[in-house]
Amino acid sequence: MFRIFSSFFKTLVWDKSSFKFALGVWLGLSFSIAVILSTIGLMDGFVSAMRTGLKQSSGDLSFYSRGGFFQMEPKTLDSLKEMGIEEMTASIETQAFVVHNETSKGISIKGVDALSFKKVTSKELGLEPDSVVVGDELASSLGIGVGDEIVLVLAKGNKELQGLPLLKRFRVSGVVDHGIYQKDLRYVYMNRSELAQMLGVGSKVNLYAFNLPKEREPTNKEQRPAAIDRLRFEVEDTLGIDFRVKPYWYDFSSLLEAVEIEKLTIGLILQVIVVISIFNVLSFVTFLNERKSREIFLFQALGMSASRLRKTWLSLVLCLWVISCAFSLAFVELFDFALGNLSVLQLPGDVYYLGTLSLSLDRGDYLLVFSGALVWLVLIVAFALYRMNKKSVLHGLRKEFA
Repeated sequence: MFRIFSSFFKTLVWDKSSFKFALGVWLGLSFSIAVILSTIGLMDGFVSAMRTGLKQSSGDLSFYSRGGFFQMEPKTLDSLKEMGIEEMTASIETQAFVVHNETSKGISIKGVDALSFKKVTSKELGLEPDSVVVGDELASSLGIGVGDEIVLVLAKGNKELQGLPLLKRFRVSGVVDHGIYQKDLRYVYMNRSELAQMLGVGSKVNLYAFNLPKEREPTNKEQRPAAIDRLRFEVEDTLGIDFRVKPYWYDFSSLLEAVEIEKLTIGLILQVIVVISIFNVLSFVTFLNERKSREIFLFQALGMSASRLRKTWLSLVLCLWVISCAFSLAFVELFDFALGNLSVLQLPGDVYYLGTLSLSLDRGDYLLVFSGALVWLVLIVAFALYRMNKKSVLHGLRKEFA
């Protein structure tokens, strides 16, 4: 079978004009497949980058009291530990203004304990006494560098803006990158004890964050959000109606759902590109069938049945599909490199939340796109070959040797 296919391929394709046609069809199909893969990878990359950035600033889950600042009871903490939640970080979050070089900007101050915060979020802040760590976008927009001094303006206590504002000067000890534009533009970190003293709240906090316990980690990464949701409901039952528990993606859940829907819609629409490329494959097959009709007749005259001829044609087309799928991976790598290195492809973070994107593809994505292209290819080309090869040997004899 392989010897027949090899002879068939060399006879039909191994000349200059046919090879150029085959090369163009091959590159066109490769590029079409790569476009769909890159689109899906772009959407998945956006979701992956968003989830990673959100998790790094808040852990898997967090909860707060509807009444404002609170102090956890030992009995409640024991109940959470019984659920496997060992590592938690308490923080104070409040709104304020930062002033630097006669420019002010609204920010969100987060008072954290650096050690427990690192255990939950894996982000090391390097906080020092009388110092703060600012988001890199905030530092860029205000011209703040490490070692500079800034002034924080915030209200005292937990009664909104009642009373005179409190102004205090801090030194910038570091710059943090969350990977999400809004957080990098708004977040300022400082020691929780210092912020609590400024606000006069004592040992009370208004936010707790924690991760999914290791024993609850699912084997499949895609099942992790469902596991987090299950733990969320359990923690809500334990804390009671006065507390609200939310996963790390809660504030951006609508956006993430919209991206998933958009990925499916665009993927279906872009199938048109693959279909057009497959019609180019059909044109290539028709071109060879007409131009090489004498050679095809000789194969039939030497005993190749119509069924065997169709199978050989399909083998040639499938070989083209395999090469196209393989070469589309090179296109995908090229697109990924361009996204990460070409300034013209940098995204405006205030619109898209992320400054840069990378492609994120798993085996399921490759299987879906490659199999989809194969189904279209077989359906269109097989039908054409069936009609094309219904001609008898006698028809070829009349046409070529009459």
